Amino acid sequence: MLRMPIEYHRSVALWRAATFFAAVLVLAVAIAVGGCGINPRRLAEKRVEAQLPRLIAPAKRYRVTLLGRHERMLQGKVKAARIVGEEVEIQPGLVLRELIVELEEIEYRQNAPLKAKSGSFHAVLSDEALQGYLRELLPPVRSPWSLVVSRLDNLRVRSRAGEIRLLIDVHTRLGVKLSGELGGQLRLKENKQVWFEASEVKVVGISVPEKVRELLAELFLNRPLIDLSGVKAPVRIERIAIGDGMLMFDGAVLVEKLAELMQG
Repeated sequence: MLRMPIEYHRSVALWRAATFFAAVLVLAVAIAVGGCGINPRRLAEKRVEAQLPRLIAPAKRYRVTLLGRHERMLQGKVKAARIVGEEVEIQPGLVLRELIVELEEIEYRQNAPLKAKSGSFHAVLSDEALQGYLRELLPPVRSPWSLVVSRLDNLRVRSRAGEIRLLIDVHTRLGVKLSGELGGQLRLKENKQVWFEASEVKVVGISVPEKVRELLAELFLNRPLIDLSGVKAPVRIERIAIGDGMLMFDGAVLVEKLAELMQG
């Protein structure tokens, strides 16, 4: 089993979806002060949108849709909220093509934590974005491979339905450049860690034996691709899918923990 050594040491921003609830506090004021000729619902949505770059992450664009009757919103109740973010930079150098957060049955009251019946998220990461990010995180060549390999570079990512392939150039101490290729899948562990598991390794187009793959796993691929174990944000990854040219992540916002976070 081969595992890609990548640190997602600052990926907390993506998983701040729960902090969106704080922005909903703007809703009551927005509706109450809606000016003449302005749709109060849209005014509230725009004011929430303005808070999202700070609460979630910078993005090219956010679009918020609030569902529910105006009179119930004034009572502190929103039937549903949907956030769509385009080109969301969850951390420097790593940009999501799309991030969607959906919340249902939201209640907010003065001097009380916000509540919601349920919440979910969906994120899309393109091959190009992942490729650029991983190129900056290529690990140094460790012993004993450093005796024959000087460096790794030119990482490329190729995803297709059900499989991801990583192609890389291997520079040897003799001045020869070899092409390497890893093919495999992503596996979710404990709803917090995403591992890359290679089922095939090729060097100059030739598959290497299983024993060599196992040795490489200990040297290069011994950590999760994404590790959210230390993240306190109330989210849970429930599904990972590999599409054509993209990775997709789906999960739940753990709304039962919102009160604790809001009070912290």
